[in-house]
Amino acid sequence: MVQDAAGNQYILSNNHVLAKTNRATIGDDIIQPGLIDQNPVCAADTNDAVADLSAFIPILFKTKKTTPTNSVDAAIAQARPGAVDPSGSIVDIGVVSTETLPPALNLAVKKSGRTTGLTRGVITAVNVTVDVTYSKTCGSGSQTARFVKQIFVSPGSFLGGGDSGSLMVEDAATSPRPVGLLFAGSSTVAVANPIQAVLSAFEPDVALVGSAQISFLAKMLAFAKTIWRATESHAASQQLPEQVDPAALDAVTRVKERHETKLLSIPGVVAVGVGLSDTVTAQPVIEVHVKKATDQLRRTLPASLEGVAVKIVETGEIFAY
Repeated sequence: MVQDAAGNQYILSNNHVLAKTNRATIGDDIIQPGLIDQNPVCAADTNDAVADLSAFIPILFKTKKTTPTNSVDAAIAQARPGAVDPSGSIVDIGVVSTETLPPALNLAVKKSGRTTGLTRGVITAVNVTVDVTYSKTCGSGSQTARFVKQIFVSPGSFLGGGDSGSLMVEDAATSPRPVGLLFAGSSTVAVANPIQAVLSAFEPDVALVGSAQISFLAKMLAFAKTIWRATESHAASQQLPEQVDPAALDAVTRVKERHETKLLSIPGVVAVGVGLSDTVTAQPVIEVHVKKATDQLRRTLPASLEGVAVKIVETGEIFAY
C-alpha cells in the first residue's frame, strides 16, 4: 500500500499486473481475487472490485530500430473504502517500515507472494541492465523490454509466476524496510525495481503505508552512514555492506556501463550487472547473464574488461511474472 500527500491510499503493483501491459484504461476495476483464482476460473464477479486503476508507468518495448530503456514496471490503483487493509500489512510479513533501503550486494531479503508465499533470498547483482520478455496476449507472441538499474536476487525459487507485484523487503522480523518491487524472473533469478525509483516514478510522488518507527539498530546504521558521507562524500556507501569497497563498486559499475550495449548485442546475452567474485572475497565483478552458457558463447565473451573480471552466469530467459 502507498499513499499520496492528501492521504489517499493506493494498491501498488506492476503495470503488467494492474494495467494489462499498457492496455488498460484509467478507472478500470481492480479485482481480488484475480480471474485465474476464481471458481470457476476466469468467472468475473463485479463484487470483487477493491480498487480503481489510477496511474501506470508505460513500458517501452524494443523495435527493429530502437531499444528504449525502462526503470520500473509499476502501477497504482486507488483503494475503495473498506476494501483493503489501510495499515498496509502484508501476509506473513506484517506492517513494513515507511523507510526504504537501497539495494546492496549480499543483502538478505524476503517477500510474500500469491504463488510461492513467503520466501527468502539474497541480492546477487545490482545496477543490472536486463532484457525482459513479455507475452503480448495469450497465444500471440512476445515482446522485449530493456530495464536499467535493476536488482537480481537468488535463488530462482524466490519468485514464481503470479508473484509479480510482491514487495521485496529486508529480512528483518519487524517493520522491515522495503527494497524493491518484484516483476520478473527465471528458473535461477528474480528481478526487482529499486523501490525508491518506483515511488518517485509517479507524479506526484507516493509514499509507503506502514510504520514510521525504525529500530535502534537502524538508527545507529543511519548515524554511521551520516558520518561516512561527511568524511568520504560517497553516496554509494549508503547502500553497501561493510565488506564491499564503495569506490571499487563505483569503478566496476562505470566499466560495465561503457561496455553493456555491446555485450547485450551478443546473441544469448540477457543481462549485464555488477556482482561479486566467486574467488576473491568482496571483489565486485561484471556479471554477464546468458540464456545458456555454451562453449561458443564462453569463447565470444571477454574474460575481463579494462582490468575488471567478467563472470558468466547461466540465467535462462527472463520473463515478466
